[in-house]
This record gives sequence, structure tokens and C-alpha cells, in this order.
Amino acid sequence: MSIPLERLDMGGCVYCIRMLCRVWGITLMLFLMAAINLNFILGTATAGTENGEFCPTCPDWTDLDGWLVKKDAYEKAQINSMQHNGQANSSTSMASIQTKELAKGYPSQELLTYAAASRDKMVVLDVRTPQDYKSGHIPGARSLYWKGLQTDGRLDPGVAERELRRAGVNNSDRLLIYGESDEGPAFVFWALNYLGQMNVSLLDGGIDAAWSAGILPDRTDASAPSSNYSKHTVPWLLVTPANLDSFLAVADVQILDARDFADFGMNRLTNASIPLTAENLYDDSKIRDAATLEDLLNRRGLDKKGIQLVYGTPQAYSLFYVLRLMGYNATLLEGDWWQETKWAVRNVR
Repeated sequence: MSIPLERLDMGGCVYCIRMLCRVWGITLMLFLMAAINLNFILGTATAGTENGEFCPTCPDWTDLDGWLVKKDAYEKAQINSMQHNGQANSSTSMASIQTKELAKGYPSQELLTYAAASRDKMVVLDVRTPQDYKSGHIPGARSLYWKGLQTDGRLDPGVAERELRRAGVNNSDRLLIYGESDEGPAFVFWALNYLGQMNVSLLDGGIDAAWSAGILPDRTDASAPSSNYSKHTVPWLLVTPANLDSFLAVADVQILDARDFADFGMNRLTNASIPLTAENLYDDSKIRDAATLEDLLNRRGLDKKGIQLVYGTPQAYSLFYVLRLMGYNATLLEGDWWQETKWAVRNVR
């Protein structure tokens, strides 16, 4: 059977068209595969570099030698960083251990805080002058000038309550007090105890210890919103003209004079007074160790079951603090009004 020439020519054209389509399809597929491979190579070469950081798992095939040099430097930097962090963590742990070891032996060690210790969950109060505070303070500390709590050189509970509110102090706060090597921090410690504040601690060595520990000065104002602080005075922590006779009538009361021995020699509160100069309690503005303090207090026959009446301010503030730290039941007579009472004994006439 013969096939018409017209149909043969038409079939040949169809065949040619099909072949051309197949060749074009194969060519297109090869082109797409080449494009994908090129994109993969370029993407690998630049992976991890969008933000300028080196990618140690993304080889740069366009400059493999250069990438290997960078990878080696990157790995060395990571090792050095790990070693540095390990040393820092070790130093922090060691400081924490040393802090705990230092505090051992004080019966009321929660009343003493070292510069290396954590200040988390504590409200830090700088009791130096406002000018000293502005010149540089412990980060986060609030300003509460210690003399701003007084009127005529003595604690004024109403004024103190107002200033504590201004500083944003709450009755439930755990407070850390620091200042210079004067009587300021010890005064604030006693004042807060008298006002009923439960959790109060002093920074051993004050601001100088903080700088020596590597704490960097902060000059920003860390003031807080005003609070509703309310005083709840503890009467027995303050000896007054009204209750002096009652205190002296107690059988186990012990009277301690914190002034210089020369002042003690001139006059004193009854002949039963025991001289205990406050400067003997410190060594270069830091509290002496517990064993030394215990020996010092034992040699004066102090009894923790009794009451220690401390007088001779401003030195008496520091003596009051040390006695409380060592577990004694100290109370304080503020001012020199006692010299005009019948209980004053004078050696110089």
C-alpha cells in the first residue's frame, strides 16, 4: 500500500518538530542545573557573611586558602574566649568562697557584707554627702546622707522617716549601708534598727573597699520612686532621760564608754562604766576578725545574757554595731545630756 507524498512530507515535519522540542528541553534542563550549581557554590562561599560574622562551616570555594586561614584564627579565638570565661567564673567562685570564709565566726554575720559579695535583692544606700555621691558611687546605690536624718546632731525619727520615703525605702527592704570611714554608716545602722527596720547590713571597709574590689564608680542618679515607709520605733534601743534610771536599775546591765580614754578619765556615766574605745574594733576602717573581737570583749567581762548600755556618741554608734554583730544585747545613749544627771562622775573639778 502506497502512502501519499503529501502525508509523508507532513509526517516528516512533525517528526522534526518533535526532535527539536526534545533537544530544546534537554538544553533547558542542563542550563537550569548549571544555574542551580552555580548558585550553590556562590551561596556557600558567602554563607554566614551577611552580618559580617565569619562562618566556620561555610567554605569559600572562590578563596579556599584564605578561608582556611580565617577558620584557624576563628578557632583560636574561641579557645581563648572559653579559657577567659573559665578563669572569670573561677575567680567569681573563689571570691564567693572567700567571702563566706571571712564572715565565719561572727554570731550575727548577716549584719556584715563584703565588697566581693553579691548585692542582688538588696537596696544599697550611700550615706555620704550628696556631693560625694555625685562624684561616684556603687552602681545602683541611692543617696541617703546620714546627717540628713538628724536634728541638732541627734536622730530625728520624723525627719528620718521622711528621708527614707524620699529614698524609696520600704519596710520590707533588705538594706546595705556604706559610706566613708566615719561614724555615718554605723549611725544609720543604729537609727534603722531603732526605727524598726529588720534587715540591715554594713559594707565592710566602706566605699574604699568597694573601689579596691574593682567596683567601678557610677555617676548616674539611681533614685527610686517615693515609698510609704513607716517607722516602728523600738524604744529599748534608745536610752533617754526618761528611762535612764530604769536601765541602770537592771542587775545585769553593763555600761560601756566608747570615747577616748582621756575623755573617760575626765568624766563617765557611773563608776561602773567600762572604757572600750571604738577605734580598737577596727583595722584600717575594716572590722576586726571575730576571734580578735571576742577576745577583746571577753577581757572586759561582757555577758551576752545581759544588756550593754553604750554611750559616748558619735563613737558609740560603731561600738553598738560591733556588739550587735557579735551577738550582744546592746542599747545606745545618744548625746552628752547624761553629763548633767546625778549619774555623772567627774574626776576634774
